[in-house]
Amino acid sequence: MNKELVSNADNGKTLYVQHCASCHQLDGQGLYPNNTYMFPAIAGSQSFNDGAGMARTYTAAAFIKGNMPLGQEGMLTEQQAVDIAYYFSHLERPIFANKADDWPKGDAPKDVRR
Repeated sequence: MNKELVSNADNGKTLYVQHCASCHQLDGQGLYPNNTYMFPAIAGSQSFNDGAGMARTYTAAAFIKGNMPLGQEGMLTEQQAVDIAYYFSHLERPIFANKADDWPKGDAPKDVRR
């Protein structure tokens, strides 16, 4: 994943609606028919917290590029994956209380949520 790519949140939202929302839903809350796990939440209270690796733009983008959309893996460009990752990683999610301690020397990668 090219970490020099600059994310575009507006494009990410458009792409998310086109390629992700059918499974993860428009609000990112996931899909749980009949209380069974089908597609995970990527936003909201049931999602991963903001200190998780998937809350980092380039980590999430690499996963998206290689694994999404389901059944069409690899169809997105790196730029599209970065845009989608930036968009959904900035949606509301649980806060990781001790994330300030993760990078005590101030050397956090540029895509770490603060």
